[in-house]
Amino acid sequence: RRRKKKRAVNRALSFLLLEVLKSMGYITLDYYQNDYKGAEIADTNELERYIERASEIVDQATNYIMVGQEFEQLAQFLQDQVKKATAAQVEFYVMQGGYEDVNAGTQPQGSVNIGSFSYSAGGNGSNKQTNRISPATLEHLKPTGMLYQGLGVVHDVYYSAHS
Repeated sequence: RRRKKKRAVNRALSFLLLEVLKSMGYITLDYYQNDYKGAEIADTNELERYIERASEIVDQATNYIMVGQEFEQLAQFLQDQVKKATAAQVEFYVMQGGYEDVNAGTQPQGSVNIGSFSYSAGGNGSNKQTNRISPATLEHLKPTGMLYQGLGVVHDVYYSAHS
C-alpha cells in the first residue's frame, strides 16, 4: 500500500516537472543577451514572456515536432538553429513594439493617411497572420528540415499508429 502511494506521488511529480519543462522556452535570458546579442529590452519580465511566446511560435512553425522530446538529445546543429530561431523571434517582438502588436497585426504595413490622402505600399494588410513570424526565424529553421510537413510526416504517423 505504501509503495502504491509512493508511485502515485512520483507520477504526480513527474507530471508537474514535465509541465514546468514544457512552459520553459528554448533559450534563456543569458543566451539572448550574451550569445545571440539581441536587441536590448530593459524589462526582464517582458523579455522572459517574449522568450516563451517565441518558443511557442517555433513549435507552431515546426508543427510541434519537438514536443515530447528531450531538447538536449537533439543533434547539436538542430539545438543551435532552434535557439537562434527563438532568439530571432524574440528580437522581432522587441523591434516591432511587442508581442501584442505583432500578433494583433498592428505593426505598420507601409500605409500613410494624411487627411483625405491615403497611400499604401501594397501587400494584403487584411491577413493579420502574415507578419507574425520573423523571416530570420524561418531562415534559421530552414536547414533543419523541421519545416517540412509533407508525406514523410503522414507516413510516420500512420505507420507508427498501425504497427
